[in-house]
Amino acid sequence: MKKWSMHCFAVFFCASIMLSLGCVKKADNYQQFAVNFEWAGGGLSSPNPEIIITNPPAGTGFFKVQMTDLDMTSFDHGGGIVPCTVKNGTATIAQGSLKGYRGPEPPMSQRHQYMIKVFALNMDQTLVLGEGKAVRSYPH
Repeated sequence: MKKWSMHCFAVFFCASIMLSLGCVKKADNYQQFAVNFEWAGGGLSSPNPEIIITNPPAGTGFFKVQMTDLDMTSFDHGGGIVPCTVKNGTATIAQGSLKGYRGPEPPMSQRHQYMIKVFALNMDQTLVLGEGKAVRSYPH
């Protein structure tokens, strides 16, 4: 079991680096899709919110998620890669499932805009099939 979890970590880590560096190829039929979420709480240690993806591309095997503070883009809020399961044209990324996620925590008495961006990856994570994003203020 330990060997398998290390292998999964290595695959996810490499795919994450390749995607962030632009080494993963975009599909010829790259498409946009809808992303929706509501905050699950605040603070760096808060879990990621449940993320709803509508009409992800056919062939999606994984989602790569990144959160960005649009008012302080230098701070890395992370995200992660999770397997994709689509039912009736909708996929859900469960609350708390992104292990590299750090929640919203703007400086005291400030409101920041946060963007959650989701990339649809094929089964072997070598092709980006599409993307979607949603922006929310925190605190609301």
